[in-house]
Amino acid sequence: MKKIVLSVLTLALLLSAARAQPNTPASDADQAISHLREGLIDSFNKGDIDRLLTFLDTNAVVTLQSGEVCEGTVAVKAYYDKMTKGDHPIVSKMTSEPKVLGRHIQGDWAISWGELNDHFLLTDGRDLPLNSHFTATIARRGDGWKVSAFHASVNAFSNPITAIAVKKISLVAGIGGIITGAIVGLVIASLLRRSKTPS
Repeated sequence: MKKIVLSVLTLALLLSAARAQPNTPASDADQAISHLREGLIDSFNKGDIDRLLTFLDTNAVVTLQSGEVCEGTVAVKAYYDKMTKGDHPIVSKMTSEPKVLGRHIQGDWAISWGELNDHFLLTDGRDLPLNSHFTATIARRGDGWKVSAFHASVNAFSNPITAIAVKKISLVAGIGGIITGAIVGLVIASLLRRSKTPS
């Protein structure tokens, strides 16, 4: 009986000691990753790609909403320059309010996933609220953490881009139908006139 009581007391003391520790390694990592996340969001929303790249591992692999895969920070920089700068930029403004749905931390590695709530305003005036889903792999690098892989994807069956495509197809089909109908009508009218004309 004394052994059982002693075991229970020992377990209670260990649990109390564990709860009393304010900074366990996991919570330190979680705070560091949350700080990394805040920096990524802030730099992305401000369009500061150079600062955003400082949060990525040099050889990070990034898969973007367009399906393009960038290997390394140089490729990521080139992609954003192509999309937002140059003679024919595609995107005039981009913002994101990510929601982390889960995070696993194992030693020097972590995986986060969730919803990006990303929003793109194109240079042609189109507004694309994509709400992509993301998965990020984060690694400890020295005293800090860096994103080593990032994957963003949209719903292939229901998103603003497919809606725009459907509208365009409907418009083209409608115009094509009107033109075809007009041509058929003219041909039939011409044939009727010929049949009524005396030989």
